[in-house]
Amino acid sequence: MHHWRVFFLFLAFSGTLLAQDERYYRHLLTGDLPLMGQEIAEKPMQQFNVQGAIYRFDLNGDGIEESIIPQKRDGVDWLEIRDSSQRKIFEAKLLAMGADSSIYKLKLVNLSAKVKTLIVYLDEGHTAGKKFESTARIFLLSFENNDLSTLSLFQGPHFFHEKQSQREQYWRRDYSVNVYDVNNDGVRDIAVQYNHIQRILIYKGKGEWQRF
Repeated sequence: MHHWRVFFLFLAFSGTLLAQDERYYRHLLTGDLPLMGQEIAEKPMQQFNVQGAIYRFDLNGDGIEESIIPQKRDGVDWLEIRDSSQRKIFEAKLLAMGADSSIYKLKLVNLSAKVKTLIVYLDEGHTAGKKFESTARIFLLSFENNDLSTLSLFQGPHFFHEKQSQREQYWRRDYSVNVYDVNNDGVRDIAVQYNHIQRILIYKGKGEWQRF
């Protein structure tokens, strides 16, 4: 019986040592050994990377389609764009609100002869507890002169909002998303509307938008 106790204590002590030295052995195997007394910095590692449906658009009008890939990385929504040779040319993080968030719709529009915008529709998920709340918003991915190196992402307003409070008060708003020239400057704008509520986004150039 005494020998079994010694054996189990040895296993527990060995496991603790292995856990403590994991980072050192990782550097040892990669050949990246630290100097004596130098602290080993732990780099964050992505644990989960889930790819969703792939959308294909000819973004720059050259007759060749690019791949637009929604992804989940450690539970966070990302949007990645690759060219025809699968070289990554753009990526961006889309911050959501709650569980079950996802990109579910993309729409490419011409704002003018020189400016295009990809409207990204993100279901931001929901929160539940004392109250339930669910939202969705648009993101605007714009570029100029068919140059994909100018791709720039802008976070737009909500186009859907559903809420139920602790006292059973409930309301829901479905906004329409329209594209037209609001100020007659020759460049179409983004209008998000619900009854008399109107949010206007005017493109100012170089990826910048102005809210009204």
